[in-house]
Amino acid sequence: MKNILLIFLLIRVVNGFAQGFRLENGDLIFQESCPKDKDNPIKQVTNSIDSYQFTHVGMVYINSTGKVYVLEATIPEVKLTPIHEYLYPSESKECYPVSVVGRLKKEYRHLIPDALNIGLTLTGKAYDHGFIPDNDKYYCSELIYCILKEANGGNDVFPLNVMTFKSKDTGQTAKGWIEHFNTHNLEIPEGKPGINPGAMSKSGRIDIIHYY
Repeated sequence: MKNILLIFLLIRVVNGFAQGFRLENGDLIFQESCPKDKDNPIKQVTNSIDSYQFTHVGMVYINSTGKVYVLEATIPEVKLTPIHEYLYPSESKECYPVSVVGRLKKEYRHLIPDALNIGLTLTGKAYDHGFIPDNDKYYCSELIYCILKEANGGNDVFPLNVMTFKSKDTGQTAKGWIEHFNTHNLEIPEGKPGINPGAMSKSGRIDIIHYY
C-alpha cells in the first residue's frame, strides 16, 4: 500500500514540474507533520497561515549541478536533505507531512546567496533542544532566522515573537513539552524571544506559491 502511495506522490511531483512550478534557491518549505498526529506539541501551541499547523521549515538549496536539497535543522543536526526525502521521508509510517512553499518577497531575495553560504557552514551543528538563542545550536526556524539576519547585516528579516509552550486549549504547559524539556534536563523558556514555523509563515515576509 505504501508503495502505491509513493508512486502517486511521485506522479504529483512530476505533474507539478510539468505545469511550470520550479523550486528556487532560498524557497522555504513549511511542513505540517502527519495530519493524524494531533498530539504533536508544536501544533498545540502555535498558529500558522490559513488552517495549517506547521511543525517544521527548511530552505531550498540547489547545487551547481541542479540537484535540489533542503537545508534544515532537525534532530540530531543541521544538514542538507535531498528534496524527495524531505517531502516524503522514508521514516514516515502513517502518512507524509503536508508541505507548502513560501518564497521571500522581492525586497529580501538578494539576501539568499549569502544566507545559503552561511547556512552551509553550519551543517553538522547540533539541534537546539532548548530553543536557546546564541548557543551555537539551532532549531528549524531559528536556523532560517539566523542565516537571513546575518546576511542582512545583523538586521532581522523575520521578527521574533514571545515563545509559549502552553496549550491554546487549556492555557497550561502542554504535556509533550514538559516531557521534552524533562528528557533533556532543560528549563522551559516560556516567555523568551524565539520564532516558530507558524509565526514565520504569517510574518508577511513571504508569498505562499505552491502546495504539495
